[in-house]
Amino acid sequence: MKAQGSSKKWRILQVVSSSATSGAERHLVLLSRMLQQQGHHVITVCPPHNWLPEELQRAGVNTLPLPMRGAGAAMTLLHLVRLVRKQRIDIIHTHLTRAAYYGLLLGLLTRKPVVSTVHVFTSDPAYRWLSRMGNLIIAVSDAVRRWLIEYGVPASVIQTIYNATDFVSLDGANADAPKEVRSEFGLPLHSKIIGVFAKVTPIKGQDLLLEALPQVLRLHPDAYVLFVGSAESAFAQHTQQQARGLGVQRHVIFTGLRTDVARLMQAVDVVVMPSRSETFGLAALEAMALGKPVIATRVGGLPELVRDGETGILVDFTVTSLAHALDELLASAELRSRLGETARTLVCQHYTPEQMVQHVESVYARALIA
Repeated sequence: MKAQGSSKKWRILQVVSSSATSGAERHLVLLSRMLQQQGHHVITVCPPHNWLPEELQRAGVNTLPLPMRGAGAAMTLLHLVRLVRKQRIDIIHTHLTRAAYYGLLLGLLTRKPVVSTVHVFTSDPAYRWLSRMGNLIIAVSDAVRRWLIEYGVPASVIQTIYNATDFVSLDGANADAPKEVRSEFGLPLHSKIIGVFAKVTPIKGQDLLLEALPQVLRLHPDAYVLFVGSAESAFAQHTQQQARGLGVQRHVIFTGLRTDVARLMQAVDVVVMPSRSETFGLAALEAMALGKPVIATRVGGLPELVRDGETGILVDFTVTSLAHALDELLASAELRSRLGETARTLVCQHYTPEQMVQHVESVYARALIA
């Protein structure tokens, strides 16, 4: 499907203040690539090192890694002012709070409109200041939009635009993935795999799933958990110790960072997001795009995406609630299939990259005539 984008082609500066592998950075890669496909000229600025610069370059995006902290930050601002003027940038689009401050200053110094996407729950005054200067804000969910309004950002300048995933282009399940992944990790061929796709941190709630796992294993002794994501923090070490203390370590695998997330996701039976807080839930969207049922806590933006009883199951942040939902899904292949099929249909209808870039272009158009 080809997006029906704006006939006007713009010169766009994307600025993000993290180069990690979280949802905001992954969204930026997809957005920059889609904008280029629509014929816009895109330059993306991000901190050097880590995952993002190379990923942007692999996507064919003109990328400029610059320091955004410490002694180099002031020079980066001057560099960006010159860049905006030399490249005749039409619009500046920022992602994450430190980048929002760069956008704030760039807008003042160059008189260019700024759009700022808010990916996290934040009460930072940068977004109020941006709005007072006539700039527009994109919220990644209505939950984030409500949060910003509560902290003084006018509702009139905020538009909710949900993230998208290019996993919709993957034509259903990879038939070989379940067997390959089970073989790779030494799991029985007919085992059931629960997947958690997130950095191992307190906010993502991996500890809640571990607490529920003994109850789950009593009913489903063939169940295993894949924690896919960075596991280098002190909390990650704590969860590994927790698994040993609960006696479930043989059923838990910490994969660390992976570049084959789609393949691993296609191999699991259920995707769980036991989050304490979540602005949107990109992993849930990706799982749904691949036809996987999702169990998610009833927090933040997750209920906007996961429809309870239709595309997945929403749970309270309790061991009992999570264990019950896991039992329900692991016990019924028919239920898993039905929820997964409905989930994929929903994503293909409402969360495609083409739709996302159209909505972003509409915000750019509004910013440029403001």
